[in-house]
Amino acid sequence: MDQYLIELIDRMNDTSDWPPPPGVSSSTTISWAALREAEKLDNTAYIPQLITFINAEKDAKRRKSAYFTLAHIGQNTNNREAMEFLISRVAKEKDKYILSSMLDQIVYLHKPAGTDLTPLVQAVKSSAWQIRQSAIQALSRSAEKTAEETLLEVLSTSKNEYDLIYANMALSTSGSPASLPSLVKLLEHKKQDVSGTALSAILQLSDASYLDLFREQLEQGKNKFTALHGVIKYGDEKVVPDLIRRVKQLIAKQRAIEAISTDGKTEIIVALEFLVQHVAGNPEIKKLYELLTGKKNVLLWDREKQWLRTFRHYFI
Repeated sequence: MDQYLIELIDRMNDTSDWPPPPGVSSSTTISWAALREAEKLDNTAYIPQLITFINAEKDAKRRKSAYFTLAHIGQNTNNREAMEFLISRVAKEKDKYILSSMLDQIVYLHKPAGTDLTPLVQAVKSSAWQIRQSAIQALSRSAEKTAEETLLEVLSTSKNEYDLIYANMALSTSGSPASLPSLVKLLEHKKQDVSGTALSAILQLSDASYLDLFREQLEQGKNKFTALHGVIKYGDEKVVPDLIRRVKQLIAKQRAIEAISTDGKTEIIVALEFLVQHVAGNPEIKKLYELLTGKKNVLLWDREKQWLRTFRHYFI
């Protein structure tokens, strides 16, 4: 194998500077730097070398590092050979911690139609939660119908909340509209993380015919931020009253937590970005702006105040 790969794997397993001194971040260690280096690799010439190495390597830690490196090359290059090899190893790797780690890497690999997912499907049946739940997540990003079928079986048979959460998350990238009835049933689940991931998956798989469901969830559901995204995705000017009502609910009292989406926006900002598109000729939106910049301004987070300052010309 290329000397660089050998040295990289050695550095990934180097513990000579562990534990770091008090007050020193672990990000300064040799192994941390090597892991970040491996995450960026995109040289497909390394793939057959790593495959040969893994098939022969007896040391579990070095094998784990090779899996990590191969998975990231596969992810960075969308390489089918790397993806299929890693899936095939699921049936052969016996160490549950290494197997769980490998499955966690497979999550991010795209699996086109025709991919043999049998090792993943079998792993979903494992009694060891580390393996089972990682395998459920590993069925993400799959165009092979077997993935959706297996995930729907999890939804219909498992009582474990984490099984359900991970199956919902996987269905958001591997499911089809056929999954929607099963996901809708979970909106009333007593655990909010279960109902929340179900609604998020519905948001990814649904169409405009689900607008009323998102409006209902915005009014009465437990996952209003996700519901808001659904209302905005499928709604037009007719949903303006829904959004105004939701913003007023949010400013009824001081919010304890500044909840933000992955793009750094609060629920109020997301709502306002939609409302500003319909402000012309709608006095209720202008009244809301006056409320937010006046009486209720003290209840807004700094980023919301900044948004209002930046876009005030749309409201006046």
